[in-house]
Amino acid sequence: MITLYRSPNDSWADEIEEALDEMVIAHETETIDNGRSLPDDIPELPALRDEGEVVTGEAALRDHLNHLRDLMADWNRFQSDACYVDDDGTVC
Repeated sequence: MITLYRSPNDSWADEIEEALDEMVIAHETETIDNGRSLPDDIPELPALRDEGEVVTGEAALRDHLNHLRDLMADWNRFQSDACYVDDDGTVC
């Protein structure tokens, strides 16, 4: 399960959470209020934990969100009995 660690009132964390919601990907959100310590493996907020990997920093988070979008697009694409033709002409 993906976990988003965020501070309250953080517009960048809002954007990440909205992206996860739009992807309809299972995730949890943990809001870290002032005074509450971060988990040992979380160096900064916002952070995503996905399959044991912790992702921080804007560029890395954007890359990881793009990876998750691609993953969900593939997942959704093959969830029915329909056959699709790829851009290069290959079929399922």
